[in-house]
Amino acid sequence: MKKTARNIVPIAALFLILSMGAKAQESDPRTMIEAIIEAQLENIDEETDAALIIEDLEQLLENPININATNANELSKLYLLDPIQINRLLEYVKSYGPVYSVFELATVEGFSRDLLQKIEPFIEFGPQKAEQPLLKDQLKYGRHELILRSLGTLQKTRGYKKSEEGVSPYEGNRFRYYSRYRFEAGEKLSAGITSEKDPGEAFLKGSNKNGFDYYSAHISVKLNDTFEKIIVGDFIVRSGQGLALWQGYTMGKSINVLAVSKTGQGLRPYTSVDENAFFRGTAGTLRFGKTKLILYYSRKNIDGNIETDGDGKVYFTSLQSSGYHRTESEITDENSVKTQDAGAVLSFNFRNFKVGGSFVYQQFDKPLIRSPQLYNRFRFSGSENYTASIDYLFNKGKYQFFGEAAISKSKGVAFVQGAVARLNDQISFAAQLRHFDKNYHALWGNTFSEGTSVNNESGLYFGTKILPAKHITLSAYSDMYRSKWATFSTFGPSKGWDILTQADVRLSRKHTFYICYKNEEKDQKYKSDNQYINLPEQTQKVRLHFNAQLSEQLKSRTRFEYAHYKHAESENGYMIYQDFQYTPAKLPLNLSVRAAWYDTESYNSRIYAYENDLLYTFSVPAYYGKGFRTYLNAKYSISNHFECWLKFANTRWTDRETISSGYNEINGKCKTELKIQLRLKF
Repeated sequence: MKKTARNIVPIAALFLILSMGAKAQESDPRTMIEAIIEAQLENIDEETDAALIIEDLEQLLENPININATNANELSKLYLLDPIQINRLLEYVKSYGPVYSVFELATVEGFSRDLLQKIEPFIEFGPQKAEQPLLKDQLKYGRHELILRSLGTLQKTRGYKKSEEGVSPYEGNRFRYYSRYRFEAGEKLSAGITSEKDPGEAFLKGSNKNGFDYYSAHISVKLNDTFEKIIVGDFIVRSGQGLALWQGYTMGKSINVLAVSKTGQGLRPYTSVDENAFFRGTAGTLRFGKTKLILYYSRKNIDGNIETDGDGKVYFTSLQSSGYHRTESEITDENSVKTQDAGAVLSFNFRNFKVGGSFVYQQFDKPLIRSPQLYNRFRFSGSENYTASIDYLFNKGKYQFFGEAAISKSKGVAFVQGAVARLNDQISFAAQLRHFDKNYHALWGNTFSEGTSVNNESGLYFGTKILPAKHITLSAYSDMYRSKWATFSTFGPSKGWDILTQADVRLSRKHTFYICYKNEEKDQKYKSDNQYINLPEQTQKVRLHFNAQLSEQLKSRTRFEYAHYKHAESENGYMIYQDFQYTPAKLPLNLSVRAAWYDTESYNSRIYAYENDLLYTFSVPAYYGKGFRTYLNAKYSISNHFECWLKFANTRWTDRETISSGYNEINGKCKTELKIQLRLKF
């Protein structure tokens, strides 16, 4: 590793000179989108519903929020404002009347110049009470969008190769097919259908003779101010702080250190391709003055691992969340469990105070009987569950307090209590205390926590953001957590501790860089002398990132990152990349290219990095082993109504002759990905 470290120095120096020699990095909307996603990159993967974040922001680029006629739920879709900032903005408009420019927003406490530059592309300043067009006019001038997408790996993995009997393990080809149509007529009507076939799944044959493996559709209508939203089809519901009900992706620990509170977006249509994290049925939002009521009912089939006991009774041992139906066993598990969900979300909204409650009921057509491992002892089993919660949110001046308490059928309880204080433009604090009983069951729960499920955890989080000098921002958080019972990755009670610090520096209006340090220590099970014990696992990462603009058309990004991993043994990892983004002055073309080099001792010391990708998609590959990764992502606007994307990415490992394992194994050193997308708007 000493020789490797010496080789890094000249490469890092070259990239550093390229960045520091540039003039500036101008903030642009899609750079903001990338920053928001990358802040969460270690908490997400490409199969999660985080694509909704990209969809929200991309749509706001085309249909900005009218600051003078908005609400907290709409502003929360910016993903850049904390609840105190949202409340101050709404109070400012209510007290002083319409805002006419972004410069006026600078007078609102908590809205720095840097923040205003970030949100400016997503907002506009229209009338406070614009005349609502008739439905027939909205239908006439509604917005249609059709997206077609295909992607795949050019090398054949073992799952696609035929055996001696002439049969391959995977039923379909190695490409993904995706299509999506959506129509929107203002806030009155939304309708859409999404379909997808994953790599390895059949298309127009075998188990999918009718075409795609997955279909999703919805119709959403606003009848009047009372019947605010009626949805038939697929939808998601988000309420409170997520203890009882929060579908889709939720923000976790990140450089957005003050983002510990949720602003529930209520009921919304589902347009993503995660085949599990949504309801299918009917739902509605009713508003009576300051009271809002959401009612919903869902009935759908989901994937489960089916088993039969000695008496012939059928049960399932777990739910499948991958969404893949490629092999015979995966196809057998497809839609094997029927589930019904029903519930309500009630909230009362006052000037500075919101209080609400949620009730969730879920029933399976066959019982869930988990395997007898120790960590499963207190997890949900049976055929039905219900969860109820009460939540509140209080905003006043510089302070915000929020919380939620919940109980499940098992009598397990959970609670979250937090506060955010924005003392002035220079200093802000956030704190969150959480506790989830080991027998608390919330099958649709999704909240701010260390674990992926809302149970068996207690934690205390502190975060702060400080502006010690002009153009410098310091962010830091610390999170301590423990579990009283064993988990999948631990043996017995365990504890952990995370810290993160980052300094962002703006050398000029266009030239920025940041340095970030993260340390995570937590117990992990380890087999010693034929028995399992908990052994502390530590991961440390240091990142140095530069943004620059070489000309009006050419931008540059340079990053160096180091990772140190320690468990039973220690190992190190390094990654460095150089990005260029080119936008010709006279062509409707945007090009993004990257060259990355990495050297890590194993997957344990992996390093993540966000990549430019197709519209409404994202890539966050893990760099591990030794090798190089390059990609080219191109977008070309043929007209105002027709756009196309092409992405070509290649990863070459220098420390192995085969890639991955099992049915995903590639015989060779290279993995090449090709993605194509078309969008038609009219």
